[in-house]
Amino acid sequence: MKFRGFVILFLILILSSLTPSVYADTTILDSAANFAVLGASAVTNTGVTTINNGNVGSFPTNSLTGTGGCGSDCLVFSGGSVVTATAANQTDLTAAINGLSTLSPFSLSSTSFTAGNITLTPGVYSTGTSFLVTGGDTLTLNAEGKNNASFVFLIGSALTVGVDATVKLINPGLNDGVYWVEQGTGGSATLDTDATFVGNILASVSITLDKGVTITCGRALANTGAVTMNNDTITTGCGESLDISDEGKVEKVRGGHIPGPGSAPGGTVVPESGTLLLLACGMFCIVFLRRHIM
Repeated sequence: MKFRGFVILFLILILSSLTPSVYADTTILDSAANFAVLGASAVTNTGVTTINNGNVGSFPTNSLTGTGGCGSDCLVFSGGSVVTATAANQTDLTAAINGLSTLSPFSLSSTSFTAGNITLTPGVYSTGTSFLVTGGDTLTLNAEGKNNASFVFLIGSALTVGVDATVKLINPGLNDGVYWVEQGTGGSATLDTDATFVGNILASVSITLDKGVTITCGRALANTGAVTMNNDTITTGCGESLDISDEGKVEKVRGGHIPGPGSAPGGTVVPESGTLLLLACGMFCIVFLRRHIM
């Protein structure tokens, strides 16, 4: 009987692990997730910039130029407003940068990496110094229809997206997330004129968005420097399938998983066998119980 009770308990644990969660924790950015644009030394805007579903603020220097009522330079909001940022917002951004930086990546290059017209699948990728999307080219992020899929790019210094270049997400599932982490003392991002981009930019220093830039499913968050905009459009959204604690530790989340290293551009990801193993154990226990109880 004791053995039978053990098997029943084991079966319950196995089956519960196979049950998908109805939600996933979304704490990777914590309070910083409330912002579409977060600066540290300043936020500067030229022309009319549209902000969809997010706030705009700066801390510790609350310098907001061209972000007031709509004259020649202004922000147009659809959900969100100009707010006074706090130390907690920047602390949470720091924790996110530090936590994501602990993930084990697939190294695209030990120095700089230039992305032409290539496709990447979910995972963690790194470059030693810079990441460049050449002007006019398209970098495709294929989520393969998976829920809780994540793309994390750990960039040693600078992210640059060229003039009229495109970074797009295709075949998304539910709660997918894209993160661009500029690390080091010189971590910055520049999106050139008319670039189209997807994902959250987490810059250790500054972010520059040239005229006509469009960001979807993402944010522009600068940890120590300024965010500069010019007639741009920023729309938050998508998901955050990672979980980072207050200490910056990356943890598993309900309904999601920590992404492993990415694969070579254009490569395929080998399916994980864990789910099949759990299912096999569950079926074995069911057969075992039927034979010994009935």
